[in-house]
Amino acid sequence: MPRAPDQANVRQESICQMLSGGKQISTSVLAKRFGVDVITIRRDLQHLEQAGMVIRRHGGAITAQRISFEFKFDQRHQTNLKQKKKIGQAAHQQIGERQIIFLDNGTTTLEIARALRYSTCHCTVITSSLVISSELWACAHIELVLLGGVVRQNSPDLVGSATEYMLDRLTADIAFLGSEGIDLNRGSFSESIETARICERMANNSKRVVVAADSSKLGIPGAARYAVLQDIDEIITDQGAAKDIVSALRKKKITVTLV
Repeated sequence: MPRAPDQANVRQESICQMLSGGKQISTSVLAKRFGVDVITIRRDLQHLEQAGMVIRRHGGAITAQRISFEFKFDQRHQTNLKQKKKIGQAAHQQIGERQIIFLDNGTTTLEIARALRYSTCHCTVITSSLVISSELWACAHIELVLLGGVVRQNSPDLVGSATEYMLDRLTADIAFLGSEGIDLNRGSFSESIETARICERMANNSKRVVVAADSSKLGIPGAARYAVLQDIDEIITDQGAAKDIVSALRKKKITVTLV
């Protein structure tokens, strides 16, 4: 008996994935895809609509935009999640009592926030991430500063001139920054010019710059650079990091912590 709800959950998650492209899909196509009757698909869509995940249309459904980008963020977050959790734990142990820290919008820095949530360390967290803010807003031991700005399309974080204006007037003890790629010659990269500008200001306005990134990001470039290697004090990554890359980074006087 317990298998039926499990099958429904798996099917409904798959339906969300199919709809994430933004196109309407008919109930008959979905029924054929999953080998069930149309009535079952209608029940699935009704459940997903009540959860805010899809919008039902005549004969089918489309994804709800809010859930679409949340799903994409969650997909990124789930990638190498075990390693990210270890990195988050290691990073949060570096935060001293009453320190001020920057956290960017990355999925690895989210794990730093989650480690802080369950710690007893009193500190100030300044972030542009709506997801990180939702993790920390009720924590009595954390003073949370959410930067202003424009919500980036398809991503739960803030960018733009207002965000940059605030960062130019703030200072932190440590900036914990994620990375979409750490190139051995060019530095650390973000996913876009907009987010790179935020990370660059966090780095420029902090006493220490710590890049928190799983080993899949080492040795590759990203879309937009936010820091040259000389600006990075430490990289926290996992044990899967290639030895030659770790050695090359250490030769450049960067502390590399493997967890």
